[in-house]
Parts: sequence; structure tokens; C-alpha cells
Amino acid sequence: MPLSQTRWIDLPHVSDDRGVLTSIESGLDIPFAPRRVFFIRGGAGERGSHAHRVTSQLLVCITGTLQVEVSDGSASVTHTLSDPDRGLYVPPMIWIRMYDFAPGAVLLVLADTHYADATYVRDWDQFLALSRRERPV
Repeated sequence: MPLSQTRWIDLPHVSDDRGVLTSIESGLDIPFAPRRVFFIRGGAGERGSHAHRVTSQLLVCITGTLQVEVSDGSASVTHTLSDPDRGLYVPPMIWIRMYDFAPGAVLLVLADTHYADATYVRDWDQFLALSRRERPV
């Protein structure tokens, strides 16, 4: 999957004197129907360091900041997640590494598949071999 498929998605939000309401609706705001939702908090060190063979994800930093590096095996880009009204869409077969979590940071992740360990690629060299096979020559 080319790195260009990874992109920011601005989430609809309404702000008034009561606060800010941000919503995420599948098919309208994000290009998939979530099947799994989880969050990471108390992040110390590095998370991720894997790719998903079939899973698309939306990463939203609810509070705080963190860094997300994404790679397609030939190029890498690092994004700072800090805006709860903006999510980073990560399609299948993109290597992801999350790090530099600020104290109190919370990362919300929506995924379009249920958890299945067999669909993860956790070895960088294996990822490189698989991503080279998928790239058109």
C-alpha cells in the first residue's frame, strides 16, 4: 500500500459555551465501519512497530501529544498527533510506530477488523519483503 494512502481526516465538531462535541460516523466521516475501538494511555516508550495485513485504522489523540511514524517500506513520514478534531487514517500494510507520548496523552484507535494476531506483521524484514511484492514494477 503506498504511503500516500495515509492521510489526515478532519472530524466534525461543534463548539459552544458547553464545550466541544466531536463525532465520528462510519461511511460519512471515515472510510470504514469500526469493528474494534481501543485506547492507549500511560504510553511509555514505543508502541506499534508492526503493520496490519488487512486492517484500516483511524488514530485520534484525544488529549496530549504523541508522534506517529508511518512507512510503506520505501518512504517514511512522522506525524504529530495533538488535535482531537483530526485523525490519522492508516490503511493496511503500512508500518506504524507510535512514540514520544506526552504525560497524560490518550490515543483513541478505531479499526475496521476484530483483533487477530495472525494478521499482524511484526518483523520489519518480513514487512519489507511483503511490501516489495505488493508494489507494481
